[in-house]
Amino acid sequence: MTTPKIAVIIPFFQRESGILARSLLSISNQGYPTEALYVIVIDDGSPVSAEGELVAHPVPDGLRVKVIRKENSGPNEARNTGLENLEPDTDLVAYLDSDDEWIGEHIPRAIKALSSGYTAYFANLYHLGDNIAEFEKAKRVRPADHPIVIGDPTLREYHGDMIHQISAANIIFMPSLVIDAKVLGAARFPMAHRHGGGDYLYWMDLIQHGAKFVFSTQPEVRCGSGINMWYGSGWGTDGLAKRILDEARFRYTVFNRYAKAPDTRNVLWHRITELHVLMLQDAIHRLRHRKPVDWPLIRRFYREVPPSSKMLLMLAKRLVRQ
Repeated sequence: MTTPKIAVIIPFFQRESGILARSLLSISNQGYPTEALYVIVIDDGSPVSAEGELVAHPVPDGLRVKVIRKENSGPNEARNTGLENLEPDTDLVAYLDSDDEWIGEHIPRAIKALSSGYTAYFANLYHLGDNIAEFEKAKRVRPADHPIVIGDPTLREYHGDMIHQISAANIIFMPSLVIDAKVLGAARFPMAHRHGGGDYLYWMDLIQHGAKFVFSTQPEVRCGSGINMWYGSGWGTDGLAKRILDEARFRYTVFNRYAKAPDTRNVLWHRITELHVLMLQDAIHRLRHRKPVDWPLIRRFYREVPPSSKMLLMLAKRLVRQ
């Protein structure tokens, strides 16, 4: 596996020109042999077309880029389109978002780690505007708790219950993920999770397919300021209710389908309760400020994520305290 064939999948939806060029340059700067690397850009009905971007901002020399344009349906369906269009004999699939950039030796380090018997690789990264890397900032993972790989203390085998880790304190991020296509290539992103949770369910599918995780403590991605649903759907925004719905659907699915450990189920149950409270708070906030409330979405929320009697009691207590 010294020079595996690598596909880079980039879902693309942007309103500003020049963003994709930075991502493509970061791929080229990895210095990987161009004959063993190709990029699939899935134009998800973007206002700024990906093909137009490649004309306005020429691709770095030797980098092979294929654009697939489809009707807008969200990043999960776009990534699935990329997976369905892999070239034969593709060994690894790497993911990158169109507003993010790889830094350091992301691809060489991923190959080094995966060559040691692992099938899924992820890395530390810098979130938008941060100068402190995510692992150090959030402290959701303690590298010393995970075995060193190939004698390199910056590469660690994930040791523990990854379903619980993702449910309680996620440490995997899409633009740093590299997978073994031959082992995990059948995993897919769920449909209709446009505002959050789809990537989490994809990681659950990787686990179901037997993913063996290895990670880098070094930051290997810098997140950019293009389309970013988390920074654009905070408190008081029109996108908050959609984000709450998709997160609740994700956690409800994990609770019913994947979570077996009592601690994991407890974490999920409490978070689902918090999301019920948050949905009601958002509706009350919008009514008080004379903003429209998406009642069909709220009805869908309660239909797809029904509260238990115990949860309703907790909701009532929480709301009384507001």
